[in-house]
Amino acid sequence: MHTRTSEYAVFRRVFLALAVFVCSPNALADQSQNYPFSIESEKESDGHRIVARNNGPAPVSVKVSISDSQYITTDRPFPVFAVVPPGGGTLYLAHIRPAMTGVGYSFRTQSSWVLGDFNAQQSADALYRLPYRDGMAYHIGQAPGGPVTTHTAPDSLYAVDIGLPEGAPIFAARDGVVIHTEANQVYGGQSPDMMSKANEVRILHVDGTIAVYAHLAHGGVYVYPGQRVTAGTQIGLAGSTGYSSGPHLHFAVESVVRSGDGLAMVSVPIQFYVGNPPVVFAPQFGMLVSADYSSPARMPAPGRIPGVIEAPQVAKASATNQAATGNREMVVSFDVPAQLRLPAPLRAWLLHIPAWQWAMGTVSLIFLLVWLDSKRKDWLRVSQMPKPKMQEPTLRSRPAKEPPKHGLSSRDKLVIASGGDRQRADRLQEYEYHRSPGISNEEAAQRAWERLQRDRD
Repeated sequence: MHTRTSEYAVFRRVFLALAVFVCSPNALADQSQNYPFSIESEKESDGHRIVARNNGPAPVSVKVSISDSQYITTDRPFPVFAVVPPGGGTLYLAHIRPAMTGVGYSFRTQSSWVLGDFNAQQSADALYRLPYRDGMAYHIGQAPGGPVTTHTAPDSLYAVDIGLPEGAPIFAARDGVVIHTEANQVYGGQSPDMMSKANEVRILHVDGTIAVYAHLAHGGVYVYPGQRVTAGTQIGLAGSTGYSSGPHLHFAVESVVRSGDGLAMVSVPIQFYVGNPPVVFAPQFGMLVSADYSSPARMPAPGRIPGVIEAPQVAKASATNQAATGNREMVVSFDVPAQLRLPAPLRAWLLHIPAWQWAMGTVSLIFLLVWLDSKRKDWLRVSQMPKPKMQEPTLRSRPAKEPPKHGLSSRDKLVIASGGDRQRADRLQEYEYHRSPGISNEEAAQRAWERLQRDRD
């Protein structure tokens, strides 16, 4: 009873979380994995010094703090924020000495870092080429000011999703240096374990901002870290890896900022250009934009994506708002992915069903779900009833003792609570880790175990 109920509760919570979970660079590939950057504490004759070394192609913003210190003095206040230059850059962050001669001292350092320079700001005249083949036209999906489902975090507020098909060539939108690539991910989907499994390319621009090209195809990366590229250079192929509902390109321009007492990535507004001479425009939801860089082009007009329905009553209010403010507001009723889209005659028939029939169908579906839920509860009640007593055999084996739980790690307790299913334990632990970024694996396992206990109670 407890096992089935807890599994149902966990499934329900995960489903609800997916409805509001957002896509962000933290949800994309871990850019710090295997990056040649280190922070070390080196012994000196009169104490220790904290040294950062950066052998990669990008500047690194770093924060270093001290905890559990005893009898020390430092040459500067902590935490220390710094930018370590690329290409073999070495930076001495601080010097730590004993507070009193002849007395032992101790300290512990904690550090966090991210690719990029927190002093960088996007150039006022920064323009971006459309990141697909010249002569092709595609719709812009999620964009600032339009319907948003996943772009709600600071690092994706100004990101755009472009509906490119699987295998479509991806081109650099601006000159820069490749600072990170990931091409080994294979699968995509809308589940928590996909958040960190998107193939991507990150390109550093001359003003210090970083372009992110995400959800690329498996093996669909054509550049390498340290390579210089110009706008229009092919860097990969479109795909649907990571947290994705279908093939598209997630494009964002980001910069590093000091947020509170830490470091964070935030997205910045994007200005695209087309045509020769160029026409500059901001991306908007529904635009069908043609990449034309050899002839004069017209300003792309806002549009709507086929398969996305605008609610009539809200569309009327949107028209009034557009007349007053010049903005266009869209409300999405549903959006069918291209590979699952129904045939046109069937879609037309569904669209002509009267509203009262939709309402009756919805009510019927609700009653059906309630009835199925009552049947499920009846089945659980019957399965909980004591079975008729059977004649006990003369010889019987002793029941196995409960596995000892004292002294176990949080990870072991989670595996035991999951019925020995390590894959399920991994999923629950990863889910807690992504809900609270910055916690350790042990803390994530402890929280997942406590959640299982609460669900069982």
